[in-house]
Amino acid sequence: MRRLKLIGVNTIQGFANPAFNFLIVVFGIKTFGKTDWASLINVMLWVFLVTFILGWGNRDHLLRKYSEEPGKMYHAFFSNFLSRSLLLPFSLLFFLFFPVTIAFWAMLLVILTFTYASLSTLVIYHQKFSAQLLAEIVAFTIIFGCIFYFKSFNLETFLKVYTTAIATKLIVLSAQMNFWEESFSAKISIQEFRAGSPFFILGLSGWLMSKVDIYMVDFYLEKSQLAEYQLLITAFLMLQALAAYITIPFTKHVYRLSDEILQKIKYKLYYIALPLTILGGFSIWLIMEYFVKLDLSYVYYLVGALFALPCYFYTLNIIELMKNHRERSIIYISIAGFFVNITLIFLLIETYEIFGVLISVCITQWIVLIAYKVYRKFARKMILNSR
Repeated sequence: MRRLKLIGVNTIQGFANPAFNFLIVVFGIKTFGKTDWASLINVMLWVFLVTFILGWGNRDHLLRKYSEEPGKMYHAFFSNFLSRSLLLPFSLLFFLFFPVTIAFWAMLLVILTFTYASLSTLVIYHQKFSAQLLAEIVAFTIIFGCIFYFKSFNLETFLKVYTTAIATKLIVLSAQMNFWEESFSAKISIQEFRAGSPFFILGLSGWLMSKVDIYMVDFYLEKSQLAEYQLLITAFLMLQALAAYITIPFTKHVYRLSDEILQKIKYKLYYIALPLTILGGFSIWLIMEYFVKLDLSYVYYLVGALFALPCYFYTLNIIELMKNHRERSIIYISIAGFFVNITLIFLLIETYEIFGVLISVCITQWIVLIAYKVYRKFARKMILNSR
């Protein structure tokens, strides 16, 4: 019962962040228009990219380290955090691409988001999902309230709003973690980058496959289309991400789970995949067409649901490979997925625009699913033959 409650709280917490982002985009566009809100999306895309790079695979690297040496958890956390902080000056590059004031607030957003994201390993290890949920709700309330408070859109103003919101949720989460009560020890070392590199490369390969589409839309299509695609893809990414959120409570124990238990969890995820994607796809269609009024064909939503479905069938294959220290296989599959995705987008974006991009990411997801299943079957056959 406790485990079910934990899964429920974590699923709500994990789902809350993309859901809140989705609501912010919906009401931001309805209040200020697609073009104005797209200018904010453009800046935030680069903020998230820089923050991702500065993360340097810290989450999976530290969770493995916590599992192996729980007594040295806080030493590992502070050493990793301070070592990665040496990369923060790279955010000064914003000043080369944006006006000074916009670059300043973007850089501050990177610093705050970097710090907040660093706490995620402690949240997962201590199972403090309710604490993070509270922090996300507070931040969402600030941003959402400001959408209705301000009468006109100003990019710098809303970057300040986001800065305030992220700073607030950092304070709220930190206050509940009490990590400063632990004894402090740290060692700034390049070894943190070496240890995190495999996970960073792993994350980068996944990021390239899953995020290249929105950057291509940002580059090739109109700003109004960027806002439309952001709405559509965020909705279906929420649906896709449910698979990962359901399994996160097991991440702490992933290196201790037997193959039999992992297989049982896998089957349970399979059973709920189709009902969830059908219900989720229908709900997205209702919201987009009757509230947001995107005026898109039902085929968009069918393709979107088909895009979300494969993740439920391969998420635990990824965890299985990481458990067996086969991260390289994940990297190869993700890089192959990236090249498939970007090739299809190049071929389809000019003719079919948003729909072409959506078809591309859908086809890529099914190819990735097939790749994971074929690899697993091949790997099991190799193990049996070696015996």
